[in-house]
Amino acid sequence: MGKKDITYTPMMQQYLDIKKDYADAIVFFRLGDFYEMFFDDAILASKELEIALTGRDAGVKERVPMCGVPYHAVIPYAQRLIQKGYKIAIVEQVTEPGNGLVKREVVKLITPGMIMDEGILDASSYNYIGALIQDKLKYHLAFADLSTGDLSLLKDLSDTDLIKQILVLNIKELVLQRDQKRLSERLKPYVLISYTDGRLPSELLEGLTDLPRETVASLLYYLSDTQKSDIKQFNRLNVIEPESFLKIDYQSRASLELSASNGKRQSETLLSTIDHTITALGSRLMRKFMDEPSRDESTLLYRYDLIDELNKNIIHLNDLRESLKGVYDLRRITSRIATKNASGKDLAQLRQTLSRVPAIKSVLDAYQSTLLLDLNQQVDDFDALYTLLNRAIETDPPLTLKEGGLIKLGYHPELDKLKNASSDGKTWMMDFESREKERTGIKNLKVGYNRVFGYYIEISKGNLDLVKPDFGYERKQTLSTGERYVTPELKEKEAFLLSAGEKELALEYELFLQLRDEVATYTKDLQRLSDHIAFIDVMSTLAFIAKKSRYVRPILQKEPVVHVRNGRHPVVEQALEGKFVENHIDINESGILLITGPNMSGKSTYMRMLAQIVVLAQMGSFVPAEEAKLPIFDAIYTRIGASDDLSAGQSTFMVEMLEANEAIRNATKQSLLIFDEIGRGTATYDGMALAQAIIEYVHEKIKAITLFSTHYHELTALEQTLKRLKNIHVSAVEEKHTIVFLHKIKEGPTDKSYGINVAELAKLPKTLIYRADGILKHLEADKKKTALLNLFNFDQVDAIENTFVTKTEEHVIESLKETDINTLTPLDALMLIKKLQDELK
Repeated sequence: MGKKDITYTPMMQQYLDIKKDYADAIVFFRLGDFYEMFFDDAILASKELEIALTGRDAGVKERVPMCGVPYHAVIPYAQRLIQKGYKIAIVEQVTEPGNGLVKREVVKLITPGMIMDEGILDASSYNYIGALIQDKLKYHLAFADLSTGDLSLLKDLSDTDLIKQILVLNIKELVLQRDQKRLSERLKPYVLISYTDGRLPSELLEGLTDLPRETVASLLYYLSDTQKSDIKQFNRLNVIEPESFLKIDYQSRASLELSASNGKRQSETLLSTIDHTITALGSRLMRKFMDEPSRDESTLLYRYDLIDELNKNIIHLNDLRESLKGVYDLRRITSRIATKNASGKDLAQLRQTLSRVPAIKSVLDAYQSTLLLDLNQQVDDFDALYTLLNRAIETDPPLTLKEGGLIKLGYHPELDKLKNASSDGKTWMMDFESREKERTGIKNLKVGYNRVFGYYIEISKGNLDLVKPDFGYERKQTLSTGERYVTPELKEKEAFLLSAGEKELALEYELFLQLRDEVATYTKDLQRLSDHIAFIDVMSTLAFIAKKSRYVRPILQKEPVVHVRNGRHPVVEQALEGKFVENHIDINESGILLITGPNMSGKSTYMRMLAQIVVLAQMGSFVPAEEAKLPIFDAIYTRIGASDDLSAGQSTFMVEMLEANEAIRNATKQSLLIFDEIGRGTATYDGMALAQAIIEYVHEKIKAITLFSTHYHELTALEQTLKRLKNIHVSAVEEKHTIVFLHKIKEGPTDKSYGINVAELAKLPKTLIYRADGILKHLEADKKKTALLNLFNFDQVDAIENTFVTKTEEHVIESLKETDINTLTPLDALMLIKKLQDELK
C-alpha cells in the first residue's frame, strides 16, 4: 500500500502536501518550539546532524520517523546541512493557534547559494548563486550574492572557460532551465544544480538584449520566488568585461597559492599574507582585487597614488585603521534590512557603524591631500539616520522581534505610557496596599499577584472578622491560611496592566517594522557607503603592508620587459620571518629565462615570486622588491607540480600536457608563462624533445615572457640559437661533503643536478645511495648512456650498511683521526665535538 492510499492526520497531510513542492529540500516543519523533520528527511537529518531519531503517531499503524531541532537554535544545524550541499525549506505557522489546524507555509528556502543569516556566512568571502543559459557554442552566466546585493553578468563564455569560471567564482549553486538536462549532468560534479523557467521583469535589465537579458531575469526570478519576498537589495548590474582583468585560471590560482592552495592551509596563501583589513567589507574587496587584478593603467596608477599619499603620514594611517574598528558588515546588514529580514541587532550594528563615519572622515580630512579629500567627499555621514537610530533603538536589542526590548523610552509617547504602566505596576501595588491598610485598619493585609489568579488582597484567618461589607471586598480564593479578595478598583487596574503589557509588545513590534521600512529607503545610499568604506579599508591596508614589509611602488611600462631588483616571495618571506634570500629578475623583451639547478634549491619559489609580484602590482598594490619595472600582463598561465586526474582517466603526464596546451593555445605576447619541469612525466628523450619544442614554439610564435625550469641540462644549449633565451641557475655548493642550497640566482647553466645529494638528505638507504652513485659515474663516462648491468648484491645489505659511510661521515672520521687529543684543552674538545655533531646533523 503506497502513501496515497494511507490516511494521515490533518497535520501530517499538511506536511506531505508541502513536501510535494519541495521534494529536493529538507523540510523544517514548525511545531511549537521546534522545527521537526519527518520520513526520509528525518532519517537523513538525524544522520547528518547526529541527533536522535524518534517517531510520531500520524494516524497510521506505524509511527513515522521524526527528529527535530529547537527553533531558537536552528542556525548551527542549518549551517551544517548547507555546508554539506543540502537545501532547507523553512515552514512556519502563518496563523495564530485557535480552533482547527494552524495554517503553515514555506516562508524561506535556504540553499548553499541563498544564505542571508550572519551566523552561516563566511564574512571574508562572497557567496555566489548563478544562472546559466546556453547560446549555441557560448554561455551567459549571471551571478549574485543575496547577502550583499552584488549582481554581475559574464557574457559569451566559451565551453572551456565555463567550468573554470564557476570554480574561480566558487559559485555555490547554479540555476538552469529545466530542459538543459545534458548541461546539468555535465555541471553536477562541480556545483549544486537548481531549476527555473520563470523570468522577473526589472529595471536592471535595461540595455541587455536577448539571452543575456534572459539569464539575469531568470536568476532574479529564482531568487524572488524562493525568498518569498522582494529582492530590493539589488540596485545595480555589473556587466563584466573579461579583457579588463588579468586572466588567471583556477588551476593556476591554486598553483600560485593566491587565495587557495592544493591541500595547504589558507594561512600559506598570498591573500592571507596581505589581508590585514579591519572590516568584513574590506576583506571581501581585497579578495575581489585578487580575483580580478586590473589591466587598466589609470586604475592602477590611482591606487598607487593613494598608497603613496596614505604613507606620507604614518600617524594618520594608524588613526585611519583605528577608525575602521567597530564597523560591522554594512553591506549584509543593508541587504537584510532591504528584504525585511533585519533584527533589532542589525539596526543597532548599523547605528554603531554610522557612529564611526565621522572619525573616518576626520582622519581623511587631516591628511590635507587633494586625492584623499576627493575620496572623503564621496563619503556621506548619514547624520539624520544615525540620530534616528540612536533615538529609537535600544543599546542591546534582542534577536527576537515580538518579545520587546527593541525601542527606547522617549521615542514614542504612547509606547512610553505603556512601558511606564508595566514598570509602575509594582509601585502602584505598594501604594494600594498602604491605602487599604489605612482604610480597613487591617495591619497585616497584603496585596499580591500571580499568573493564575492575577491581583488579589490577602487576609489571614486571624483577621477575617475585621472584614466589613462596606469595604467592597469580593471573595476570590480560599486558602488554608486565610482568604483572598478583589475590589472593583483592583480588577480595573489588573485589566489595564495586563492589557498594557500586550499592547506594549504589539506597538513596539509595529514601530520597529515602521522604522525598518524607513531605514530601507536608504538602501542604495548605504550600499554606496559600504563600498567606500571597503575601498578605504583595502587601500589603507595595502599602505600598511607596503610600509611594514618594505614593498615598493611598481613602475609600469609599455615594453614587454621585466626588471625586478632584490625581489622577494611575499608568502615565503613572511614564513621565514625576514630571512628570505632576495633575487633579481631581468627579462629582456619577450624573453625566456631557462632555469636549471637542483631540486629544493628554489626554482619554483623564484618563478612563483615573479607571478605573485605581478598579481600584487595589478591589484594596485606595492610589491616586495627594491625596484620593480613591469609591463601590464593580460594573463598568467602556469604548469607547476605533478598531479593526475584518475576519475577522468588522465595520467600525470596527460594532465601536464593538457595544462601546457591551455597555456600555449591561449597565451599572447602580453601573457606571462610559467613552466616547471615540462616533460618529466614521460621517457627522458620524449620529455626533452617536447620541452625543447615548447620553448622554441613560445620563442618564435607566442613571444610571451616565460620562466621555464628544467633538469634537462642539454636544453641550456638553446641559448646559442634562441636570441631572447637566457640561462640562469639556482646555485648550490658541496660544503663539508654535503650539499648546501644558496637559493641565489646566477647567470648561466648549472654544472650538475646534485640529485643523489638530495636523495642522501632524504635519508634513503645507504646501500641504495652507494649503488646510485656507481650508476651515475658509469652513465657520465659512457657516451651511449647504456644501463650499468653488473651484479649488485643487495642481500649483503647488513654488511654494506655497516661499512658504507656517507661523505660527511668520512670527513668526520678523518677529522677525528687527525686530531691530537694531547694538545686539546677541555673547552677545545667540547667545541670540536659540537662542530662534528653539527656536521652529522
